[in-house]
Amino acid sequence: MGRLIRTFINRSPTKVGDEILLPENEAIHLSRVLRLQIGERFKALDGKGGSFLVECLDISRSEVRGQILSLNHSPPLLPEVRLVIALGKANKWEDLIRPLTELGVTRLTPLITERTEGTFTKDKLGDKKQRWIKIAQEACKQSGNPWMPRFDEPVGFSEVLSQPEANEDRWIASLSEKVVSFRQNPKMQKLSIFIGPEGGWSQEEEANARNCGCSFFSLGAHVLRLETAAVSALAVARQFVLR
Repeated sequence: MGRLIRTFINRSPTKVGDEILLPENEAIHLSRVLRLQIGERFKALDGKGGSFLVECLDISRSEVRGQILSLNHSPPLLPEVRLVIALGKANKWEDLIRPLTELGVTRLTPLITERTEGTFTKDKLGDKKQRWIKIAQEACKQSGNPWMPRFDEPVGFSEVLSQPEANEDRWIASLSEKVVSFRQNPKMQKLSIFIGPEGGWSQEEEANARNCGCSFFSLGAHVLRLETAAVSALAVARQFVLR
């Protein structure tokens, strides 16, 4: 038996036997592209940890109705991991959403720094977020990750540094010589990882981060592209501090 098809639903069922209607875009994909048949089973994700086994009861070109056969809820990975990533040129920031979602990032924050190369206007933010959500949903379906990341609005570096959250450890990826290794902290509840622009942090930004109590870590001696640094940092964090 092959891997079950995965899809997204807008509302979480509460008990076995519930019937659901898939969102139209998901129904169209299952019926027209994947050729789902009546009686076939598939997995439905709600992006909040829920994963549901569903049997197809009825199908048309734009509607799929199914019945819940089982319910499962996966707890989120701890600590929560937020990636605060400098905006890059073209679609570099968007290209990061898929691999970071597959790796289990909790929250993604676009960052504006002194050397930020890319940006967009606030009137386009709504459309951007809808595209980010779609990319993340596709990544969840591909990987089986039942948790969707949250997306923030773009924020300035000094602003985000001045607003620490409770029980948050903050780490800055840097080429500075004054770096330490990720270390296990059993009490850590939230981990924020900052990835700067390809031009690097300015001296003033690094000084500001140190004054705010951030720790600095290295991803090696070489200068990494934005997307390489972000994915590598999350992979390293998963190995050393996630539980």
